[in-house]
Amino acid sequence: MSFMFSRLGGYVIRRIFVGVGIVLTAVLAAILLIDMVEQMRTVGNRTELSIPEALHLTLLKTPMLIEQTLPFVILAGTMMAIIGLNRSSELVAMRAAGVSAWRFLTPAALVGLVIGLVTIMALNPLGARLYQEFESGRDDAVEAENFRSGDNGVWIRQGNRDGQVVIHADGVDASGTVLQGATFIFFDNRSEALRFTRRIRAATAELRPGFWQLTDLVEATPGARPAPAAHLAIPTTLDSAELINRFVTPATLSFWALPGFIQDARAAGFAPTRYELKWQGLLAYPLLLAVMAGLGAAFSLQLQRLGNLARWGAAGVGTGLFLFFYGQLAGAFAMTQSVPAAVAAWSPPVAGMFVALAMVAFMEDG
Repeated sequence: MSFMFSRLGGYVIRRIFVGVGIVLTAVLAAILLIDMVEQMRTVGNRTELSIPEALHLTLLKTPMLIEQTLPFVILAGTMMAIIGLNRSSELVAMRAAGVSAWRFLTPAALVGLVIGLVTIMALNPLGARLYQEFESGRDDAVEAENFRSGDNGVWIRQGNRDGQVVIHADGVDASGTVLQGATFIFFDNRSEALRFTRRIRAATAELRPGFWQLTDLVEATPGARPAPAAHLAIPTTLDSAELINRFVTPATLSFWALPGFIQDARAAGFAPTRYELKWQGLLAYPLLLAVMAGLGAAFSLQLQRLGNLARWGAAGVGTGLFLFFYGQLAGAFAMTQSVPAAVAAWSPPVAGMFVALAMVAFMEDG
């Protein structure tokens, strides 16, 4: 700990910050170029999209993309800093002065931890808000197959072999399961052509397992007078998870909004597995960045005069990729509810921590 707050420890921390900054700049440039081309390819193929509009959409996604790529940025930036110290013989001088390999883990982990905390508390809320604007801008330009949101509200279609229901709503609440100002238009398709059967206008329509719960409604049928009612349940085959995922994606919920959303979803009887996984992933994010920085330091401490420095660096990158794919696999298991979301989110950084500690123990103590 004394090394971290010493002048030498501060110098190592500054070098790591510089390395992370250089790698982040390169990654940002690549993100802007690649994602802008992707917007031109996907959105531009379905509607007219100019280069400034594509750049605007890309900039709205940039904070979220930075959050996703930051673990690799931290890994590469730390390796760049430590390898730079190694090639300039500064690392050799530090080791000769009695600085053990264990002391290099603390500054690196501190940098990752600080960046992780800033990311989840500041960058993540900004990215969630901007990603909402990105989805709104994309949806304004492109129509989805069964859902469409924009200036005319929200449109949903449901039905079976006996009939179809077209649902229009003025808006959707933050939970993604309550429609406001909802209109249900019923059609019977048991004859050769669709036949209008009734129309219901409700103040709110809440999607519950197996049915819509309508409140403050007025029902109208052909040849009859409108009939008001306080409540009405309408059967539905719509999957609540599909509706929530359409209107509320995990990327649009910030670190501060996720706990309340998860609690509301549970109270409504839904299983918010995707959102629990996102929440646990954000909680584990600072540890993940600290572990990535520790891995970058551990795999870069091999002295250059001993050779194989490039192999050790490649092994560090390979370990980082392994943790990424391991996290994706664990997340897939969590989505099927085979493992708890907390286990899926925390196991990759914990596994990486043990790898980094084992690496330093091997290099320092043999």
